[in-house]
Amino acid sequence: MRQVYTSQDLTQVGYYKSILDEVGIHSFIRNENGNNPEVSGAGFLPSLCVIEDADYDEALRILKSQQKEEVVRVDEWKCTSCSEINPPNFELCWNCNALRPEA
Repeated sequence: MRQVYTSQDLTQVGYYKSILDEVGIHSFIRNENGNNPEVSGAGFLPSLCVIEDADYDEALRILKSQQKEEVVRVDEWKCTSCSEINPPNFELCWNCNALRPEA
């Protein structure tokens, strides 16, 4: 099992799951019911995970082709390695552990 996408927007996570379902990649949504505004942190956000590790690269390729350019708030930063959006206080990408790029 490997995580391929995380978002605060459960609808978006569900949409991406339906895309993977259509191409036969088995996946599930972790933290589907755990979107509690009183508890914060990336570990509690809805996350789309592929069941088979062998499907990971293909799932990423498919999902990246479906993603629109995300708007990044001034205080957030976008990982140059995996394109995830990170909070301003993170020195490493929460998704892939890449170092924050120099400003």
